[in-house]
Amino acid sequence: MTLIQKILVGVDLHHGDRHASREISEESQAAVAEAIYLAAVSGSSITFCSVLEISAQCESLMELDQDTICQSVKTIAHDLLVRLVNQAGANGLVADCVVRVGVAAEELSKESIEGKYDLLMIGMRSKQRASSILFGSTAIKLMRYSPSPVWVVKPAEIRVIRDVAIATDLSPAALPAFHLAVTVARAIQARLHVLHAVNLIDLRYLAMAGMTEAELDQFEETLRKSADDQVRDQLHQTDFRTLPHGVKIEHLNGAADVAITQFIANQGIDLLVMGTHGRTGMTGLHLGNTAERILSALQASLLAVKPPQFSLPHPH
Repeated sequence: MTLIQKILVGVDLHHGDRHASREISEESQAAVAEAIYLAAVSGSSITFCSVLEISAQCESLMELDQDTICQSVKTIAHDLLVRLVNQAGANGLVADCVVRVGVAAEELSKESIEGKYDLLMIGMRSKQRASSILFGSTAIKLMRYSPSPVWVVKPAEIRVIRDVAIATDLSPAALPAFHLAVTVARAIQARLHVLHAVNLIDLRYLAMAGMTEAELDQFEETLRKSADDQVRDQLHQTDFRTLPHGVKIEHLNGAADVAITQFIANQGIDLLVMGTHGRTGMTGLHLGNTAERILSALQASLLAVKPPQFSLPHPH
């Protein structure tokens, strides 16, 4: 059984040219709200972490007046995080906070390793506010490099999650995601949907090779049955029977990224859980342009889960 005992929440305090705003962004508020709710229902502790990304110009100023400037920026960040710690404490949770300096994705990854966290949660900036810097930036880098599962919370997701989906490409890399999806769905009393996309485009080539329509139908039926058997085999390796609202298996048609995003939108799914293949990307997809497309089009939060053997590569 997968347990969530320690949650790390990345809190973005940058606003315009300020390195530490005194207000929490809408995106970070969403991540904080989800984290507090999840911690309350799972009995987890929370650490709020803010990374101050200091420019070269700011670093030079700090060298001239290091005690005053650096301490002032860190104090502002720390004081705001303490407010979040108190908010969590008011909900009966154990919480603390930490301020780090450096590149956000790298420092959050390091913190997740040093603190041995079970889950890292961050907010996603909207396209309108960050179209030039979000996609391929912190969220993507964390999904690539953080050893902890990364939950990217959409700003609109400040609500009780009722439907969770796990997408699988049937590879072993999907199993850790299966376990965590079941854990999350059980904790938040959600329905679980298991998604597998079957792309039948190759059937056209088989038809061109001379297969009859009856043979094509039989091939498709065999393909779907094999996929269904493999999905059920993966599911039965979890403790899915403990879920209060059960599991529904969905076999989708078409390319994974398109079929999954359409299903999520049509069914009103709140959270999509996907496994990763280490450095090569999300299950059935590839980190890079496809991940950017699915993140921008996905009408849900996204939880990316690493394989057990994952080790932290050097970010590029």
